[in-house]
Amino acid sequence: MKFELVNKTTEEVVDTVDLANVGKSGAKTFFMHRKQLKEEQFDKLFSVKDHPYVGRYDWWKEESTQLDDF
Repeated sequence: MKFELVNKTTEEVVDTVDLANVGKSGAKTFFMHRKQLKEEQFDKLFSVKDHPYVGRYDWWKEESTQLDDF
């Protein structure tokens, strides 16, 4: 599952990681060690969110199949 590290002040995604068999708390621990911050400092600066799944978009299914008359 993918997780995002989000800056709390700007709501900007700082980092994204794909961790298998790890929940949100495991991802938080991973990011805390990566940033070398204690939990109290980390919680003031960042939040961890699930990375939204973006499904496949078949744009051609919405296009009209009728051609223009010339």
